[in-house]
Amino acid sequence: MTSSYRSLETSSQDTSSAALLNVQQDDDDSIRPATPLVSSAPSKWRIPSNVRIVLLSSCAALGGFLGGYDTGIISGATLYIQDEFSLSNFETELIVSGVIAGAVAGGLAAGKMTDLWGRKYVIVGASVVFVLGAVIMAVAGGWGLLLLGRLIAGAAVGSGAAVPVYIAELSPPAIRGMLVNFNAFFIALGQLVSYLVAYALSDSPDDPHSSGNWRLMLGLAAVPAVIQCFGMSLMPMSPRYLVQKGRTREAYDVLASVRPSKTTSEELESEVESIKQSLSHIVEEVPFKEMLLNAEYRAALMIAVGLQVLQQFSGINTIMYYSATILRMAGFPSKSSAILFSTFIALANCFGSLTAMRLIDRTGRRWLLLTTLVGVAAGLIVLSATFHVLSSGAVEGTVLATGDRVGQVSGVSWVALLSLVLYVFFYAIGLGCVPWIIISEIFPLEIRGKGAGVAIAANWFTNFLISITFLTITHLITPAGTFLIYAGAVVIGWAFVYIRVPETKGRCLEDIGGGSIVFAAH
Repeated sequence: MTSSYRSLETSSQDTSSAALLNVQQDDDDSIRPATPLVSSAPSKWRIPSNVRIVLLSSCAALGGFLGGYDTGIISGATLYIQDEFSLSNFETELIVSGVIAGAVAGGLAAGKMTDLWGRKYVIVGASVVFVLGAVIMAVAGGWGLLLLGRLIAGAAVGSGAAVPVYIAELSPPAIRGMLVNFNAFFIALGQLVSYLVAYALSDSPDDPHSSGNWRLMLGLAAVPAVIQCFGMSLMPMSPRYLVQKGRTREAYDVLASVRPSKTTSEELESEVESIKQSLSHIVEEVPFKEMLLNAEYRAALMIAVGLQVLQQFSGINTIMYYSATILRMAGFPSKSSAILFSTFIALANCFGSLTAMRLIDRTGRRWLLLTTLVGVAAGLIVLSATFHVLSSGAVEGTVLATGDRVGQVSGVSWVALLSLVLYVFFYAIGLGCVPWIIISEIFPLEIRGKGAGVAIAANWFTNFLISITFLTITHLITPAGTFLIYAGAVVIGWAFVYIRVPETKGRCLEDIGGGSIVFAAH
């Protein structure tokens, strides 16, 4: 077998994608040299493996872009949808949270489908479903049909549980954190693009009779979904999924196409054998209940779910969903100014995600999370304090503003905006990316799809609870009290990370999922 592996090395490095390899199989378990379909291409046209893995990760991470765009665009669109359909606060909360409810179901379903059909095809299917949801939202004639479109789009977004798993299983350990963080960066990028689109399409935003082009805002989400659908159809299957299904030779081809050119055939063979050994004790599919009964599975699940729940209890998506509304509460009087300044929040998210890419494989996941959670808590405390000051000078029945004129932007309003920006920046560096990386690393291969699906479902369920109650809670205990509760949750989360979350930097996936690491945080 070793000689067959060696003979494959050169040819596999000359292809732009493992999908372009013609894998040949014998009746035995040996591997023939794969024959590239484009073997005669000039060397200058051949795509290096490092570029190939970046393109592959970017295409998969478009799923994150779709989720980010939907999260951000509803912030601006809601200002107009609420007026056009004369929605109550509760009905508005249902429209905003509809995508989240769909994502809970999508996340749970994706867990099983990822292990059954493969990570690649779940991502392709999710993009098709998202197109359907976007079209329904764009043509909705009432809030009921709009809610249906949100639920369908949410199911697709929840299926994004396959994205970090797919990227992690193809990535070299040395840069796995950076590549998986593409998902978090694309979420942030989607939110930024959504704010820019919302502002650009907001015609006469302060005209009470303006629709704000909200249909186009929501419908444009179909464009990146179509791009991802076609792009992912050209991408290779996950090598670990292939080994799991007994397609060892194809798995080797895929690994050879995405590993650095200096990687030897022995190293590739060793990686394949390591994957096979990690599955050697599995004789049948692991049921969901076994994830709770088995101590190793349960420990990994606790870490993954705990981080996903913490991510939402930090209040991030209420701020992203309702950023324009929050800024109007803070004293920015017009819809247009609130939408425009929301882009600063999205920019902070993007810059934070880019910073995380540079740091995640240097400092490690655990240290980065512990450090940035301090900044997240501080930002929320300052935000709570500014809203307390603003509310103390508010005129009853108006936006929360101080000063002589109702709705006038004050110095404290700018402090509120700055605290929002800093909060989101620190969130993006740590809590915005580390939980996604951990769920792709912490589970053994036999439950990786299911485990990631359960963790993502927990994320979206918590997201749903917080988002659907945000406007109601701010009315009952004020925005200041709401943000202070979020700060308290972050402090508790810091203790959880310190006690339970281990460092996974630089380890191969089979070592992480081997058992002992999930029981040792420090």
